[in-house]
Amino acid sequence: MNWSDFGERNKRLNPLWTLGAGMNLGELQPYKEMIALSVLLQVYYLELESNEQRAREDIVELAWSSLERFNITKLGTAESVERLVDGLLWSGSGGDFEAYYYDDLSRQMAVQKYKYFTVDEDATRTSWEESGRTVYRLSEYAMELIFMSHEIIEEFQISIKLLEIQMHIKHGRVTRAMQDVGELISRVRKMTQQQQEYRNALRRNPKHMFSEYGVLRHRRLEEIHLQFDEERRHFDNIHRSLARLANDEKDVIDFNELRQLAERVELSRRVHDELAEVVLSIFEAETNLRLNFPELFWGAGGFNFRTHIWEEWVKSEGLPDADSLELLIGGLFTPGQDFIYPLAWAWEEQEAGFLPEDVLDEPDEGGEEESSAYTPKSIPWPQVSELWLPVFKGLAEIGSFTFAAEAFTEEEQRKWSGTPDAVDLWAQFFHTEITVQAQDADSQGGAADECQKLIQQLLAANPVLEVLRGKVLRTTIQGSHRSSVTWPGLEMSPYTITIIER
Repeated sequence: MNWSDFGERNKRLNPLWTLGAGMNLGELQPYKEMIALSVLLQVYYLELESNEQRAREDIVELAWSSLERFNITKLGTAESVERLVDGLLWSGSGGDFEAYYYDDLSRQMAVQKYKYFTVDEDATRTSWEESGRTVYRLSEYAMELIFMSHEIIEEFQISIKLLEIQMHIKHGRVTRAMQDVGELISRVRKMTQQQQEYRNALRRNPKHMFSEYGVLRHRRLEEIHLQFDEERRHFDNIHRSLARLANDEKDVIDFNELRQLAERVELSRRVHDELAEVVLSIFEAETNLRLNFPELFWGAGGFNFRTHIWEEWVKSEGLPDADSLELLIGGLFTPGQDFIYPLAWAWEEQEAGFLPEDVLDEPDEGGEEESSAYTPKSIPWPQVSELWLPVFKGLAEIGSFTFAAEAFTEEEQRKWSGTPDAVDLWAQFFHTEITVQAQDADSQGGAADECQKLIQQLLAANPVLEVLRGKVLRTTIQGSHRSSVTWPGLEMSPYTITIIER
C-alpha cells in the first residue's frame, strides 16, 4: 500500500467527518449533518452571485429555509437552529476546529485546524459602515466539501459551473479554474451526445416526439434558450476577468497557465455552440415534421393489443418477471366472467309464506296423496308478550322505556336474541304513532295490526296496564352519540318508546 498521500486524504476528509459533531440539537439531532451541508451550499450560491446577505442572522434564516425544504420545521426551535449556526461558525471553544491526522513526513499524529466560515473582509468593511454586521464566506475547507459533493452529481447545471469558473478566475485560482473548465467541457459534450441520440431517434420514428423524453424536452425548450443567453454573458465575464487578471496580477500569475486557461475557455465556448446547434437542429426537424408531414402523427382510432400493449410497451420496456406474461395474455385465451349467484341460493334466502302447523301422516302406499293444509305463519304471542311486558310496565310507571342492555337480565337478553318476532315489532312501532284502543279489541272486531294485537293481549292479561288506554305512543331512536345495542346473536338500534301528551 502507498502511504505517501494518506495524510492528505485524512486532512481532506476531517472537515466532512466532523461536520455537525458535538452539537446537541434536540429533535433535529438525526438530521444535523444534512442541515449543516444545506447551509454551506446556500451560502456557496450566495457567494457565486456576490450576494452579501451572509451575516449570522442571514445564515439562521437559511437554516430555517432548509428545515422547511425538508418538511421538518416542526422539529426545530429557535434555540436549536441558532445552536446549529453557531456550531458552524465557531468551535466549542470559540476558535478553530481541531482534528487529528497522520503526518506522512514525520510519521506521527498531528493536529489539523480549520474553519467552515471565515470573515469576508471586503464585504464586512462595507457592511460595518452601513449596518454594523459581519459578513461571512466559506473557508477553503468548506469549499472543498462543496467540490467533493459535486463529484457525485452526474448532471450539474452548466450555468452554475460557469459561475464557479468565473469565481475562481476572479480570485486568481487558475489551476482550479482549469480543472472546472475541463469538467464543464466533458459534461457539455455528454449533453450534446444525448441530444444527438434523440435527434437520430426522431429521424427514425417521429413518434419519439411524444415520448417521455420528448415531452419533457419541449417543456424545457424556453429554459434552454434562456440558459444559452446566460452562458454567453458568463463567457463574456470570464474573458474580461482573464484580461483583468493578466493586467493586475502579472507579477503573480504564470502567463503560460493563463494562456492555457484562455484556450480551454475558448474550447468550452465552441463546445457550447455545438450543443446549441444540435438543439436548434432538433427544433427545426420537429417543426418541419409537424408542418409538412402531419399524417405521421395521425393515430388509428381505437385501442388494440398489438400496437398499444405489445409493441409500445412490452417490446420497448419489457416485463418485470416471467409470471407477468401469463397474467398479460391469459385474459385473451381464457376470459373469465363475473361471478353470478345461482338462483337457488337466492331462493334459499327467502322464507316460505306458509308453513304446515300439523305434521300429517304419510299416505299409505298405493293410496291417493292427500293435500296438505297450510296456514299463514303465526307469531308465538305467549313468548312475545312475555318479553314485551317489562316494556309496557315501564311505560305505565314512568311514561317511557328505552331498549338497552341494562333494562334486561341476561336471561331476558338471551330470550330477545332467540325471538326475532319480538324484535321486529320495534320496527313496526317506529313507523308511526300508535293510539292504544280505549275498548277491547273483541268489541271492535279484532285488532287492526300486530302492534295493536300485542297491546290488547298485554292489557287483557295485566290489569295494571289499563292506565295506557287512550294514550298515544311514539317510538324514536336515540342520537348517533349512543352506540347500537349489541348482544350475542342480536344487534339493534337503541329504540325508545314514549307516551305523548295531547
